[in-house]
Amino acid sequence: MALRLERSGNVAVAVFDWPEQRNALGPDECREIAAGLRELARDGSIAGVVVTGEGPAFCAGGNLKGAVSRTGMSEEERRQIVYTAYQDVIRALVEMPVVTVAAVDGPAIGLGFDIALACDCRFLGPEGWFMQGWARVGFAPGTGGEWLLRLKAPHLLWKLLEEQPRIGPAMAEAMNLGESSGEVRARDRAIARVEKLAALSRDTIEAYVRLSRMDLREGLEAHLAAAVGEQIKLLASPLVKARVEHVLKGGK
Repeated sequence: MALRLERSGNVAVAVFDWPEQRNALGPDECREIAAGLRELARDGSIAGVVVTGEGPAFCAGGNLKGAVSRTGMSEEERRQIVYTAYQDVIRALVEMPVVTVAAVDGPAIGLGFDIALACDCRFLGPEGWFMQGWARVGFAPGTGGEWLLRLKAPHLLWKLLEEQPRIGPAMAEAMNLGESSGEVRARDRAIARVEKLAALSRDTIEAYVRLSRMDLREGLEAHLAAAVGEQIKLLASPLVKARVEHVLKGGK
């Protein structure tokens, strides 16, 4: 078990703790995260959950080497991995009854960006940044990132696909994707937000969560079904496989 669940008063902190792989996630890691988040969802004493990463990255994306190793699987086997592992992290965040805050103190790329976007709000520390990332290796977001991005910044997708910029704190604020934590760690700022929100009753927090995520919850499964379909097609593409191998060898 490498996901760490910590407490700071009535704030729960879910820490991705695979620093040796920059918190790049494979199916097993994703299942562990989803299970940990659902454990927190059953805890009636918390006011919110801070999601963050240990080491130099928030989450460097999905584990590309693992994706390449699964190319011999059937289409249905690959579909089930995306559905039951990767997408389930997003479901667990969206189902969380209390506020979720992403604390980004390092890169959040591809899947990591999607996880941050699935949270109710995002803080970026001095070393934190986002990158769409998926298109760089020829993939479309299999975990809902296209829609999650569109809900927050409807016209931003094509700019990110063209430029693949590193979106630091100032740019994230300008793009309405997150908030700068200033000179302090994003983790500390995120915990402070939940601590202040804890002055509200748990029932009040849950009411705001239900209202603010209503559209997201209603449309999530339809989008995830479409996303996994597109991802499976791309995983079977020889051109995409060649692109992934090029990136794994250090290419741009």
